[in-house]
Amino acid sequence: MRKGSILVFISVIIIIIGLITLFSLTHAIIPNKVNEPGNINSHIKSELPVGILVMQSGFILDIGVEYSRAFEMVRQDYPDSIIMPITMDGGSNASVASYSWKKMISDNPNLPLVVTVASWTTNVVYPGAAKSGIVQLALGSAVVNRSRSSDHLIRFTPGVEQESPLLAAYLNRFNRIAIIGGDNDYSRGYISALESLIPGKIIETQLYNPDNLDSTLNISIIKKNNPDVILLLSVSEGGKVIEIIRNAGINTALVGTRVIERNSLLESKETEGLIFTTPALNRSHPFFKRYFYKYRENATFYGAEGFDAMTTLYAAAAECGVSQYCISGWYKNRSFDGALGSVRFDDKGVAFYPITMKIIRNGRFENYSL
Repeated sequence: MRKGSILVFISVIIIIIGLITLFSLTHAIIPNKVNEPGNINSHIKSELPVGILVMQSGFILDIGVEYSRAFEMVRQDYPDSIIMPITMDGGSNASVASYSWKKMISDNPNLPLVVTVASWTTNVVYPGAAKSGIVQLALGSAVVNRSRSSDHLIRFTPGVEQESPLLAAYLNRFNRIAIIGGDNDYSRGYISALESLIPGKIIETQLYNPDNLDSTLNISIIKKNNPDVILLLSVSEGGKVIEIIRNAGINTALVGTRVIERNSLLESKETEGLIFTTPALNRSHPFFKRYFYKYRENATFYGAEGFDAMTTLYAAAAECGVSQYCISGWYKNRSFDGALGSVRFDDKGVAFYPITMKIIRNGRFENYSL
């Protein structure tokens, strides 16, 4: 073969190799569109970014820690999942949540899915997420200002609508009820519900700043009104609120909601006799033993909810890939048995599971019957 012919032949081979390489690279870097259902290529490893706004600061940091532990346990159970967690601080108030949400969506403008923990965080995120078609899993959110019928919101927490009738049934035996709670969406939602369920019985309402409890809680007004019972719409600061009440010489019966349950309550003699609503939970579920073995403390409702939420999300992603429509639809009218107990979602993606009551008796959490 002549020298010229050899050079032409080599040039052709190089061109062909270059075209093949270019074709391969082009197809490798084209991402799947996460906003369109069913757009999954089996030969491409898709990725599903999931924003997580959980408390990493503020007065409910301990609750955020429990959620985060449960999230991590599930992530380790699914090492090959397409889910890519993007975690930021949801804080303990709406201002921190708002800042983190704006940064999260700025850094990830095509974010397909977000997990929000706490009512104020959920309500900060909801308008933008609903408008953009983002799937939102709401945890620890008994009060959600839901305003769109076509959103992709999945509510894991039984709302005030489900829990307040049980609480009202207990409170109805009293005539003079005082309410003390944090100045946030959760307290305001409960107060509004109870004003309708037990009209005329609430004689005083005190809202305080949980990050500045000592200077914003006016306990003298509560004492002056001499209530028959005090409802505490308190979270991690509940133990301190109870101590303030008892140190002021107020021996009135105390009742709380599920958010007050913390292991630390059992460390104070002042909390003896506290009654509160709580999910029934399935304590025989393996999650609870795993959690105790790993962290040397008992998981509460928060860990159970976080575990069930993430377990179902990873399962949904395994079936649906990056399809937002499929993931949000996956939850509708679905039932499962988890750490929370027997959970059922309705056609709007709202979870229902049994709510009961407990009492602190002899330094232990015990079941309480009305």
